[in-house]
Amino acid sequence: MMGELTPGQLEVRYRDWPPRSWYATRGRRRILVGVGAASAGLIWISAIVCCYLAPSTVAMWTTFALAGTALVIYVVVYSALVGVTRGVVGLAEHHLDERQSRERRKIQANARRGTTVTLVALAAVLLTAMPKGEMIVQIPAAAVTMIMFGLITTHLILPPLMAGWQLPDPPADDEDDEEG
Repeated sequence: MMGELTPGQLEVRYRDWPPRSWYATRGRRRILVGVGAASAGLIWISAIVCCYLAPSTVAMWTTFALAGTALVIYVVVYSALVGVTRGVVGLAEHHLDERQSRERRKIQANARRGTTVTLVALAAVLLTAMPKGEMIVQIPAAAVTMIMFGLITTHLILPPLMAGWQLPDPPADDEDDEEG
């Protein structure tokens, strides 16, 4: 139960965060999701750097810089996505109503499909990278570590990103309709 938000904590924590300008429209939310996906892309770039430069000091410091940058970016994006989705991402399952629970299951299923696509793409890249006639590819241990880190990261961050991407625009305020 440690680390789970209650509905009251969610409301207090996200009353003013994220700024409404970050998520007021579907386009803005999709930009936020794109920034989150770019942070995952930094991890994959780090794996590529390790493939070509490891073992070296340049590969090590580049990996640290890219991973640190990705972490900082994603913490902000994840925090905003928890606030935007109002619980579908951040609340424990027993705090969700039926609609939110159903929405969460759908998002998780789509995210798992995304992880499967990532695995297939990785396998295709590795197969095309193999020299003709060779059955063994030598990859530095740092690159293998970063590839695994990339897979785990992708698996973990896809559900919140999918939630932010699929979230519909909120209904227009009645007050705005009466004024116009």
